Amino acid sequence: MHHKRNREPAMSTPFYDLASLVVVPSGYKSGKIYAQKPLTTDGQLTFTRASTATRVNASGLIETVASNVPRLDYTNSTCPKLLLEPQRTNLSTFSEQLDNTAGWTKQSTLVTANATTSPDGTTNADKLIATAANTFHAIYNFNGVLTGNHTLTFYAKKAEYDFIVAHDQFSSRFLSVFNLNTGAVVSGSNSSIEAVGNGWYRCVVRFDGAGATVIFSLSPSPTSSAGTNYLGDGTSGVFVWGTQLEAGAYATSYIPTTTQVTRLADAAVKTGISSLIGQTEGTLFADVQLDARVNYAYFAIAPNLGSASTYIGFSFEATRINFEVVNSGLQVSIAQNTTATGRFKVAFAYKANDFVAYVNGVQVGTDTSGTIPACSQLSLSAYSDAQALKYSQALLFTTSLTNAQLAELTTL
Repeated sequence: MHHKRNREPAMSTPFYDLASLVVVPSGYKSGKIYAQKPLTTDGQLTFTRASTATRVNASGLIETVASNVPRLDYTNSTCPKLLLEPQRTNLSTFSEQLDNTAGWTKQSTLVTANATTSPDGTTNADKLIATAANTFHAIYNFNGVLTGNHTLTFYAKKAEYDFIVAHDQFSSRFLSVFNLNTGAVVSGSNSSIEAVGNGWYRCVVRFDGAGATVIFSLSPSPTSSAGTNYLGDGTSGVFVWGTQLEAGAYATSYIPTTTQVTRLADAAVKTGISSLIGQTEGTLFADVQLDARVNYAYFAIAPNLGSASTYIGFSFEATRINFEVVNSGLQVSIAQNTTATGRFKVAFAYKANDFVAYVNGVQVGTDTSGTIPACSQLSLSAYSDAQALKYSQALLFTTSLTNAQLAELTTL
């Protein structure tokens, strides 16, 4: 079992003492996430993901974990978050072997395999080199015809050249120029760049529409773009590793490929815990990171997690955070309209005809009419078919916390 030191919140109220269930991602093994409270089997959440997946470990390196092993992810943090993602497929083949002729076509570009250390800490990143010709220098990955929202990600690092251009076959859907020296997007809508250590950047391009080929063009200057001719020297270029093309409006964790590979969805649930769930009153709390806003993911308690007809919970949706009680029909619906990403501390207190919702220290709504269903199951990922969540904390209380307590608990 893996274990890290528990992280107590810097608050005057002893919320961990008051809570019936405390999950701060730290202890885990295959198929299990251990709660700090209770220290019994009731505190052992069941975790499933029927495929391997990657995470960023405590050393800041990308690593692969086995099927059904929870991912405690350290991206941009010294404390881990439980990463729960939907199913995604990497359509980019030979994502780490750009020298492979089956996956990649080169145009006046040489590829030196295993030229430097990649973001996974091994010497498996390739160097793209412009040949000594006055022409267009690029490398292509064919993925078939694409329709709808897609996200392209790749890791790049400067060598002699500071720039790399990512674009589609005709540069009609997307064309983005990235500065690998300063870590900036020079041009390109719906594009971003993030430093991941050791001079590497994760470059992201989101686009909507058809396309057949993803192209990486080497670029010695920020004015170079798709189809630009220039004279290479046979030695200068950039490093590239970990290419990924996935259907969806945001980037998920890296999926290594030779052929196209699917990472299956994560799920963290617990059944048979009626005693930990307030049956007549209670409070749900989660501290989560959202890197994108799409529709949707629930943190919920329910009598049957396989049904959406009865539950208490809150959902992170594209344009709002929605708080609901469903019990023989919709009883309560409170919404905070927001499209923001980042960290959210969310609480929902309930008892008959008395419901209140807080987000980041602010009361966002109340309801004075509604009944409470009997619940025995908890899900950190119910119906999360389209949204990724990163949990820092998840708490249950068998009492409805006061407004003052809710404000304190959810203040960032």
